[in-house]
Amino acid sequence: MLDDTSKFSILIVDDKPLNIDILRRYLDDENYLISAVTSGEKALNILTKIHVDLILLDIMMPGMDGYHTCKTIKSDPNTLHIPVIFVTAKIEPEDLRHCFSVGAADLINKPAHREVVKARVKNQLFQIKQVKLEKKLQESNKMAELGSMVAEISHEVASPLSNLRLSIDYMVERNTKIINDFKEQKLTKNSLQEHLDKIDSALKMSSSNINLATNMMLSFKQVAVDQCSNSLLRFNLLRYIKDILYTLRPKLKKHNHQIILSIDERIELNSYPGVLSQIIINLVNNTLLHAFEDGEVGIIEIIALFDVGKVEIIYRDNGIGMDKNSLANAFKKFYTTKAGKGGSGLGLAICKELTEDVLEGSLSLESSLGGGTTFTIKLDKDISLR
Repeated sequence: MLDDTSKFSILIVDDKPLNIDILRRYLDDENYLISAVTSGEKALNILTKIHVDLILLDIMMPGMDGYHTCKTIKSDPNTLHIPVIFVTAKIEPEDLRHCFSVGAADLINKPAHREVVKARVKNQLFQIKQVKLEKKLQESNKMAELGSMVAEISHEVASPLSNLRLSIDYMVERNTKIINDFKEQKLTKNSLQEHLDKIDSALKMSSSNINLATNMMLSFKQVAVDQCSNSLLRFNLLRYIKDILYTLRPKLKKHNHQIILSIDERIELNSYPGVLSQIIINLVNNTLLHAFEDGEVGIIEIIALFDVGKVEIIYRDNGIGMDKNSLANAFKKFYTTKAGKGGSGLGLAICKELTEDVLEGSLSLESSLGGGTTFTIKLDKDISLR
């Protein structure tokens, strides 16, 4: 169940063993995994060795106090996600401001009461569980999309491979006939020329089908590997967008929408291409699901503008657009106007979260009924310089 917060790991940090024992007793019946240390220095050390979901932290400690400890935890990429609850007798307004300014998630006043401690801890762990659930849903969404692309690419590649097989069989058959004619001295100049012309045509068809299948598989491989690895890489934006669209070719072919790319071939990014591919794929899926009526042929444009250190990607369609309610709720998780028709309500929410939290950029939306929809993504050209 979603409210089951057992088996979470909690670290208690207090220089007084008696306070640690009290908090431990309050939480013992909740089946948490509880660890404890008596200083800020020891807390930072143990965080490098064990997994911790939540920290209960005293403020007034000799040596490194709670403020310094919390600030250090929040400055480390490996621990900044861990919520910290201060447990303290310092409750003046300035103390409260200081607690939250260094990154605390909550505060419990001393002397601590059992039910207050249990409630505050459960609240933080419940939020952690929700975040984990949302990440699982995101991952499921990504893997489902990859699975769908695998099926579509497999079906699409089967066609050029089948044509290639037919071309090869035809050339083998023609070659066998011409060899027999030669052996039996029936080969004429005209029949040889006809044979060479047909073999040339078959070879050109074979080459075309090989290129089609190879390009499709290479594009899919690039996009799929990037999505699974989420590595920081330098890449050319135009070539990568083409790879993404090539991977989506089986899906786009069903709709015949016109795709227009206006991307300067000089734009290079040092960022997370796998994350960008997730965003573009979700935007395309959103267009295919929502923007056009069945059978309607529309236009999808992807434009990129760049300046010193910045790039702006504009994705727009000339579809039916959104009403005010849909526009206001477009980025909310699980909001969809196509429930039961392929809409999960996660696509645009994931786009915004990935753009802002991973790519450290911004994603905005403009739309009106009958006026199409425009998404604007603003990114740093080199995310490593942030």
